[in-house]
Amino acid sequence: MTDPAGAPPASEPAPGAVISARHLTKTYQLGEHAVHALRDVSFDIQRGEFVAIMGPSGSGKSTLMNLIGALDTPTSGELSINGAAVSSLDKDQLADLRNRTIGFVFQQFNLLARTSALNNVKLPLSYSRDPAKQARGDELAAQKLQDVGLGNRMDHVPSQLSGGQQQRVAIARALVNSPSLILADEPTGALDSETSLEIMNLFRRLTESGMTVVLVTHEPDVAAHARRLLRVRDGRIVEDRPTAEGSLRASVSTPRPPSSRCG
Repeated sequence: MTDPAGAPPASEPAPGAVISARHLTKTYQLGEHAVHALRDVSFDIQRGEFVAIMGPSGSGKSTLMNLIGALDTPTSGELSINGAAVSSLDKDQLADLRNRTIGFVFQQFNLLARTSALNNVKLPLSYSRDPAKQARGDELAAQKLQDVGLGNRMDHVPSQLSGGQQQRVAIARALVNSPSLILADEPTGALDSETSLEIMNLFRRLTESGMTVVLVTHEPDVAAHARRLLRVRDGRIVEDRPTAEGSLRASVSTPRPPSSRCG
């Protein structure tokens, strides 16, 4: 693909982008063989976007998500989060970025089994460098549980909650540090259809309040709830387009500047 007219030069992040990727590559060495997980990937994601990443197993989508989450580093290229070049950050700064800026949501919830919903949500605050947030841990966690509709389940442990309620606790945990970005890896994979719809509606409400949500999914019906689709194959972005949901909302959403995309 060629860069759309009006897009910033490929070496420059788009103004105001939450995520800006330029010529990302990721190569793993397995014995004598080089595995090219990502090949020259460039794109921008703006504040308030709801983006789904799809692709078959081995396409590179999970590698891309790990890079966006600052859980791994590219072999070459540059990735910026809120204008900060990830490659310029040391280990402590990366940990701080993940704690303050990014909220993670996983397929299997990853809740502490013997810990109440309130204390599960509060857990990320124990790693915060903000003493004021730590001091307000119970208050902040309770507010996020109320925001996801679980104000009356704060003392329940995961075994006392349904799958959908556990995922809501996980989302509240991801939100407790007020991140600007939510990364969700197959967030509905362990849920039934009705509960999946509730979770996707919750993500959509988050983006309507200005948060950015990026999710990886194998399910087209889940991806359809996002406003933009990035389809990955063989380490490249082969499709970058608004979804039908995104097209319907285009007239009331903040326009997204054209992004730099790879071919």
